[in-house]
Amino acid sequence: MPGKKIRKLSGRAGTSGAPARLWPRHAAAIVALWVLALAAYSNSFAGGFVFDNAPIVQNDPRIRAATAENVRRIFTTEYWFASGTSGLYRPVTTLSFLFDYAVVGDGANPSGYHAVNLALHGLNIALVYALGLEILGGWFPALALAALWAVHPALVESVTNIVGRADLLAGFGVLAGLLCYVRQAAAAGRKRIAWLAALAGAQTVALFSKESGAVLPILMALYDFTWPRREAWRSRLAAYAVLAVGFAAFLSLRWGLPTHMLVPFAENPLTGAGFWTARMTAVKVIGKFLWLYVWPARLSADYSFRAVPLFGWQPWNWEDAKAAMALAACVGLVLLAFDSRRRNPPLFYFLGFFFIALAPTSNLLIPIGTIMAERFLYLPSIGLAGCLVVAAAAIARAANFKRAWVKWTALVCICLAFGSRTYARNFDWRDDESLWTSAIQAYPEGARPHNNLGNVLLARSDLEGAATEFEAALRIRPDYAEAHYNLGKTLARMPGRLQQAIAEYRAALRDRPDYSPVLHYTYAHVSLGNALARLPGGMGEAIEQYEAALKLDPNAAEAHYDLGTALARTPGRIPDAIAQWQAAARLQPDLAEAHYNLGVAYAQSPDRIEAAIAEYRAALDSRPDYAEAHNQLGRLLARVPGRLAEAVAQYQEAVRLQPDFGEAHYNLGMALLQVPGRMPDAIAELEAALRIRPDARGRRMVDELRARGR
Repeated sequence: MPGKKIRKLSGRAGTSGAPARLWPRHAAAIVALWVLALAAYSNSFAGGFVFDNAPIVQNDPRIRAATAENVRRIFTTEYWFASGTSGLYRPVTTLSFLFDYAVVGDGANPSGYHAVNLALHGLNIALVYALGLEILGGWFPALALAALWAVHPALVESVTNIVGRADLLAGFGVLAGLLCYVRQAAAAGRKRIAWLAALAGAQTVALFSKESGAVLPILMALYDFTWPRREAWRSRLAAYAVLAVGFAAFLSLRWGLPTHMLVPFAENPLTGAGFWTARMTAVKVIGKFLWLYVWPARLSADYSFRAVPLFGWQPWNWEDAKAAMALAACVGLVLLAFDSRRRNPPLFYFLGFFFIALAPTSNLLIPIGTIMAERFLYLPSIGLAGCLVVAAAAIARAANFKRAWVKWTALVCICLAFGSRTYARNFDWRDDESLWTSAIQAYPEGARPHNNLGNVLLARSDLEGAATEFEAALRIRPDYAEAHYNLGKTLARMPGRLQQAIAEYRAALRDRPDYSPVLHYTYAHVSLGNALARLPGGMGEAIEQYEAALKLDPNAAEAHYDLGTALARTPGRIPDAIAQWQAAARLQPDLAEAHYNLGVAYAQSPDRIEAAIAEYRAALDSRPDYAEAHNQLGRLLARVPGRLAEAVAQYQEAVRLQPDFGEAHYNLGMALLQVPGRMPDAIAELEAALRIRPDARGRRMVDELRARGR
């Protein structure tokens, strides 16, 4: 419903009837906003697949090809593919990754995903500007609203982080839906039907992108409450009714999928706290969000245990005092909102927008997957930006500022400050090391960033650095099972620290106050078994650990393989070992080592030579650079009449892949001796074997061959 322009920002202005001559100004404003956002995010394209991007994007087989089957799987399985513990359903977000990966062809190139994210953010910036025109009544306040929101550093986690795509798409659905609702009220006939159809589509996109998209009808109701219209509620029911299309589609497709979200205590300590302790801590988090918007200096990708300490009911404690201040601030803002409803409707609406948009992720209603995350501010910060614009206008009126350069200077300065911080923050999201290093710098008391940085250092074989980080995580949280496990893996690779590694593995299996979706306890049993197998007399207990792993997960191919290897080293257990290797190869057909070991075992029986050859070939199908398998296959082929040439080819491939493989050189030399005219080549291979591994008997044989050749 269009209304007259309110110059003091005390009501809704509307733009439905804006003169055509204003649209060039609006277009110029949007272009300027896009240029501003591009400048702030210009260095985001260098960011890699960090944090959750690997499991959600790189490791999701559903997005590898644009096929009908993959689309079906996207709509019939949960967001974290094959996880079974997230309880999340976001098919539109996953479809957008399929578009990036398979349609556009970005594949493993992250810059393309970043470009799509920034384009979506740019689209949302335009929608925020349009919303500002509707609520604030002028192009400059709308420009200020969109600018302050577009480059705020708290939005980096949604824009620069690739999987922040869910927030971008849900934000688009909510903002587009809200604007469609406003416009349909001023339309009639076919135009109104078109706006209602667009509203239903926007709600559907929002819901299927992220669960927080469900706030759209509440924001619509807030709009109606802020600016009551003369027409009866009956005339508005059509708009609310079309929302049911999106909700019905969402519920029908989601029906039957897991709904339980497994929330580890380490990621959201509120799950282990009492009701009021959890609620007071959640209020403290809202206070942190408010402060983060005003002063975004300490930004982190992780606020889990103990970055946000639980409320302790101790007024003299600074953390508890912050919770009390946050509660006072929230109450004050709610009172201010209701006091402003008639005097300053935009302020009322923006304050309500903040609290409503934040509600699904606030942990006040139900506990979610994490206690706090900057991505939760993507939509709510529109409300905070609106409050800042309204407050600035009120201050300008009170101080009787009438010169345009004052408001422009203030806006430019704030945007420069926010934009510079955003630009700097993008560097933190460049790779996992920079991300977790920045998180530790912001909140050294957080356990998970230390653990995750340790994993980064372990992957590049910085064992000392990794151990230091895992130990730091355990000082913060001594019962952190995942950190114990990771420290055990690290110590197992360090000379003389095997016993300490075993102790850490045992601690990981002991300290299980909650289940960690990252630490699969099957792996802990397997790793402990592998460590015990390296100790004199430890094979029996190692076998017990492998069997314990298989009780947890009978389909764990690695556990079957390692159990088979342990049984093969136990007198009289070769048949049992073969059964375990067979199970491993069946569960994981590309497990080359299992096929290789089966080949070795079958080769001991003259009647199973062909089966052994088949297993070696299966190993090489999975791992063509497996030099030992080429060598063993050559040895078998050399025993079969008429297959000497194949044996020679296998030996040659083995020495090509591994030039210092003395046994393969020796076997190749002995095979070439049986080929007419190849004695010089045979001697050369035997000489190569002797250079790698000198042997007096071998030297005499080579000397005899040379003498015979003369």
